[in-house]
Amino acid sequence: MELIATCAFGLEKLVRDELRNIGLWTTEVEDGRVTFSVNGKEESVSKTDFQTAIIKSNLCLRCADRIQIKMGEFEAINFDKLFDEIAALPWEKYIGPNDPFHIQATSSKCILHSEPAIQSIVKKAVVTHLQKAHSTETLPENSEAFYQIIIKGNKDKFIVTIDTSGESLHRRGYRTQSNDAPMKETLAASIIKLSDWIQDWTHPNNDAPTRSLIDTFTGSGTIPIEAALIAKNRAPGLNRSFAFEGWPWISKEKITEIKSELKKAEIKTNANKESQNQFPLIFAFDIDPNTIEIAKQNARQAGVEDMITFECSDFNNLNFANFENATFVTNPPYGERLEEEVAVTKMYRQFGEKFHQTKGCSLFLITSREDFPRLFGRAPTKNRKLFNGNLKCYLYSYLC
Repeated sequence: MELIATCAFGLEKLVRDELRNIGLWTTEVEDGRVTFSVNGKEESVSKTDFQTAIIKSNLCLRCADRIQIKMGEFEAINFDKLFDEIAALPWEKYIGPNDPFHIQATSSKCILHSEPAIQSIVKKAVVTHLQKAHSTETLPENSEAFYQIIIKGNKDKFIVTIDTSGESLHRRGYRTQSNDAPMKETLAASIIKLSDWIQDWTHPNNDAPTRSLIDTFTGSGTIPIEAALIAKNRAPGLNRSFAFEGWPWISKEKITEIKSELKKAEIKTNANKESQNQFPLIFAFDIDPNTIEIAKQNARQAGVEDMITFECSDFNNLNFANFENATFVTNPPYGERLEEEVAVTKMYRQFGEKFHQTKGCSLFLITSREDFPRLFGRAPTKNRKLFNGNLKCYLYSYLC
C-alpha cells in the first residue's frame, strides 16, 4: 500500500521532507516523484492509516503536484504482457462495480509507443479484472465516485497509479484571477522553503530577529500569499476539494477530523496583539496597478490580506537603502520574447545596482536567463536549476 507524491524536477527533497514532517515514511526518491507509505511496514498498515496518509498528504504538502496510489510497476514490450500485468493488479480494492474510471497513458522511449493503444489495452484489462472480482458481466459506471488511472511508460518500464488529488495540488483555491504568466503556487512555496526566510517565529526559545520578506515583482501575489500561509501554518489544501472525497471507502468522518486538527494547528493572526507581533512583515510591489488589485483580491480569498503590505511601485522608485535584515524572494520578467529582451536586460542591471544598497539582505530570484549574474553584477552564492512549467530556470541565491 504505497503512495507516490509527484513534483517538478528539483523539488523531490523538499517533498520528502514535507512527508516526513507529517509523519509519513518515504521509501524512494526519484526524478519527479517520491514514494511513501504509512510506516514502512506494508503488512501492518490498517485501512484507517492508509486513508489518513491520503488525506493528510493532499491537504498538507506545499511542494507536490499530485498524490497517487501506486498499483504496480513492471516491464512490458508487447501488449499481451501489458494486458496480463494490468489484469493481475487488485483494482477491486479501490474501484467498485458501479464506479466510473478513466485511463491516462504516456509513453516515452518505449516499444509500446502508441498512447491510444496503451489506453485501450489497459481499459480492457481493468474491466476484465473488475468483472471477475465483482462477479458481474456489466460495469454500469453510474456512481458519484470517479477514478483516474494513470500509466506512464519510460524505456519499456511502466508504473501504474490511481490519482487521489483530482486537480493538481498547486490549485489552492485562492487564485481567482492572475496575470499573464502566473507562477504555480507549488513552485512559489518551494522557492520560499529554499530561501533563508523560514524560521519558527512562534517558538518561545527562538531569539533570532524576524526577517521581512519582500517581493519586488509580485504579479498576482503568489509568492507573498504562499509565504503568509507558511507563516500561519495553514495547510494549503484546506480551501479546495479532492478526488478522494468522492470515494465511498474514504471515511467522511476521518476527512472532517483531520481538517479540524489542521485548523486548530493554524496560528491565528487576530488572537491577540502579542501573537500578531510574532509574524514577519511581508511586502509585495508591482508596477501595474491592475495587477496589484488582483494580488490583493487573491490575498483576501486566501485569508491572509492582513499579513501582506501591497504597494503599486516600480522597483526603481523604491529606496533600497531602507531595506535591512530582509529576504527578497521574487520572480521578475524573463524577457523570453525577443521584443522584451532588451528591456529585461536593462532591468536586471538596474535591479543589481539597487539591491547593492540594501543592508543585511539576501536575494532568491528565479529566471530563465543564464546571464543574470553578469547583469546583476555579482556571482550567486548558489545556483539551483528548477522548472517553471516546462521552462528551464535558475534559482539564484545571494546570501547576505
